[in-house]
Amino acid sequence: MTITIRELVSNPHLQTKVIAGTAGLERHITWAHVCELPDPAPWMTGGELIMTTGLAIPRLAQEQETYLKRLIDGRVSGIAIAEGMFAPELTNPLLAEADRNNFPILLTAYEVPWMAISRAVADANTHKEHSRVVQTLRVYEIARQFIHTTSPAIILGMLGEIINCTIYVIDPVNRKPLFHDGKLSNPILDMHVDIRCRDISHSFTIQRLEQNEAKGVQMSVPSSRPALLVAITHSSVIPDNLVLRHIATIVGLVVEKDTGLHERQRRLGAEILTGLIEGRITADAASLLLAEHELENEHLCIVACSVEAEQFDHAWLHLQLYASGIPHLLTRRENVLVILLPSTAVALSGLQAELPTNIRLGISNTIKHSTRTQEAYQEALWALRAAETHEKTVVYYSEESPVSPFLPRSMSEARELVEQILGDLLAYDTRHNSQLPLTLYVYLRENRSWQGAAKTLHIHKQTLVYRINRIEQITGRRLDDTSNVAELWLALQAAMMLDLLPNLS
Repeated sequence: MTITIRELVSNPHLQTKVIAGTAGLERHITWAHVCELPDPAPWMTGGELIMTTGLAIPRLAQEQETYLKRLIDGRVSGIAIAEGMFAPELTNPLLAEADRNNFPILLTAYEVPWMAISRAVADANTHKEHSRVVQTLRVYEIARQFIHTTSPAIILGMLGEIINCTIYVIDPVNRKPLFHDGKLSNPILDMHVDIRCRDISHSFTIQRLEQNEAKGVQMSVPSSRPALLVAITHSSVIPDNLVLRHIATIVGLVVEKDTGLHERQRRLGAEILTGLIEGRITADAASLLLAEHELENEHLCIVACSVEAEQFDHAWLHLQLYASGIPHLLTRRENVLVILLPSTAVALSGLQAELPTNIRLGISNTIKHSTRTQEAYQEALWALRAAETHEKTVVYYSEESPVSPFLPRSMSEARELVEQILGDLLAYDTRHNSQLPLTLYVYLRENRSWQGAAKTLHIHKQTLVYRINRIEQITGRRLDDTSNVAELWLALQAAMMLDLLPNLS
């Protein structure tokens, strides 16, 4: 058992008395440590008794009060000051602050060495030290036996039994469990509602949690992926900080193992999805590969979304989808993130929940056979272009419900339209890199303003005039004719939705 401050000052051999904060005498002392730093809190783990000759205590009242608040914020149990040495006069604001926070300030006789107090605390904590060693050995034995063969949730359960706690591992950004088989109750969320605002940059910073009668601690996990460990005690006893550090280390290894496993799955899945999109995988092989990713018996769809640098960091998206139990394949093609997943409302809403609200999505029709993946990919791109053009959050591709009544109702119709109106122009641009399609798009977007289009394209007006003449010659359509302009504009929109003009913006 740990010693309390009341028990310490009751020992007549220690000649220590209380001068402030008498309401906090039941505080437990985990360790007694000499410290003359002006701010020892960063080096404390909670429960320590600070012993000082007074060198660290400021002379000014305001500075004394600040010094005491640092100790209180560091969860120090109390401070013992050597009598008749270097301590300045303790001011009334300091003593009043100690009383308000039930923070004991002790005065120890000059002739009592600090070693005597340290020895008293150490002797009282001998049993606890033995318990700590046993718990630490059990922690690493679990790691040795189970870390490579057992699921994260089971390992967390076994670690929790050691310290009589329920352990959660949470993504500190979205406040969700890191592992698919992990669960998080609402009271836990209530206990750390400010979790997004907490500074978890230091791997072993421990913070206490209290909500009604529930108590626990939280600390960040040393891992490449942001992770937070939350331990809720089943009793009134808070787990030992040192044991918690060892547990956090093992949890960090579990997180790294899980992250590495899913990273390999992501890379393999990206190769599979790319092969399906490019038609390099046979139907039989696709069936086997999809089965390995739990997608064999599902009606699937493809979702396309933009991943420009300023929009969002998608590095952890595959892990978030795994944690949510959503099977998927994911790859990036230029500025578009392509995701193959079940076409269920649960899966699609789960994906949206992991994305920023300003991300636009294009969703293909249902894929009932892997041979339709190429077409579904084009459908998703078309729907994404439509979402961007019409400023919608989500657009589902559907032949029965076109985005615009003036655009083609299907991809085949769109290809026919593009080929009929822009085919010669696109072929000419492929051979000569003439930028004529881009020039036509900008010219029409600028409402046929010579000055505006030339400025946007960074070319001279006469160069623009020459390009427009060439466009009219190649397409056989005049840009001073309204019907011709309408045809060209609609053909450009269809080409963009088919991803045939990726450089247009």
